[in-house]
Amino acid sequence: MEITLEQVKSIFEDVLNKRITREEADRWAYSVISASETNSLTIVPNEKRDQVWSGVMYLYGIDLMVNPGEYLHTEEDIIIAMNKKL
Repeated sequence: MEITLEQVKSIFEDVLNKRITREEADRWAYSVISASETNSLTIVPNEKRDQVWSGVMYLYGIDLMVNPGEYLHTEEDIIIAMNKKL
């Protein structure tokens, strides 16, 4: 599996624009983490590794809820994280 910083940004934007659900974003991030654990992940370019990984780790758990129907991370939190991490 190969991922780029642009792909991670796209997932953030897709969540914010309701093109994918938070649950789908979480599952995508999980697939990236799984690929990393099996040494089948390539981050392009490698010098963006820390930014990409920071974004993936935020997305993994983006679907956590504090109450039924209430997400832990608000849309504002997601925007802030996207701008800070990426």
